[in-house]
Amino acid sequence: MSEPQKESLPDIVYILRTHYPKAVLSVVVGVMLWIRLQAYDQFIRGGEVYLSGNDAWYHLRQVTYTARNWPSTMQLDPWTGFPTGFVAGQFGTLFDQLIATAALIIGLGDPSQELIARTVLVAPAVFGALVALPTYAIGKRLGGRLGGMFAAIVLMLLPGTFLRRGLVGFTDHNIAEPLFMLTAVFVTMIALTVAHRERPVWELVVDRDINALRGPLKWSVLAGVAIAFYMWVWPPGVLLIGITGVYIFVQMLSAFTSDDSPEHIAFVAGVSMPIVAVLM
Repeated sequence: MSEPQKESLPDIVYILRTHYPKAVLSVVVGVMLWIRLQAYDQFIRGGEVYLSGNDAWYHLRQVTYTARNWPSTMQLDPWTGFPTGFVAGQFGTLFDQLIATAALIIGLGDPSQELIARTVLVAPAVFGALVALPTYAIGKRLGGRLGGMFAAIVLMLLPGTFLRRGLVGFTDHNIAEPLFMLTAVFVTMIALTVAHRERPVWELVVDRDINALRGPLKWSVLAGVAIAFYMWVWPPGVLLIGITGVYIFVQMLSAFTSDDSPEHIAFVAGVSMPIVAVLM
């Protein structure tokens, strides 16, 4: 073997060790998307797009309205609770806005009705495949890169309700819930980790020492935004705030009984929760 080849081997090994999780995760997302799009042709008949179940047609109405009146969603759906209609704020949310935005981008600002319908058709498969990203991220923080990859692979092989909700044609907000909930949990984990490392205390807040508070403040704000995004997808997701509150309380109690300051934990809650309240 020549000298240049010997010198290149360590570089190749380093690249493989550094970037193989990205390759594995890309394959996982690709396979999950492929599995969920298998029945795509079954929903196209004579140029018409058909959907599965009742809720998918509801979301098609919402997305169509939003695409024509972006970013507004249809607040009163005349076909829900017909003939008087029903307030649709619980369902006509960020989920529909994201799909409508995708249709507008693909359609260069003026998507046809068929393009909107096709975008609605494939949306659950895309959302379902993307759940692998926060799953890997959380798994990596808890168990390293190997733990993250194992979590993503298990998710890829997972049958049952999660798979059914993410199949092409079954367009409902349910498949967006795990994506945004896991993202909110992941960002909150980072905020707590940064706060634990940099230890923000009340005196720094009183002194308005932005330099010392910058890291915890930034991630706490992002945690609040991520939780609000989740609730924009599914307002009854307020349950996550209750779970987070219980966790914060237990962590503060544990720190106090261990003769440690609970202020850094309280800082995350004191910043993120008001952000959620304002955005909601």
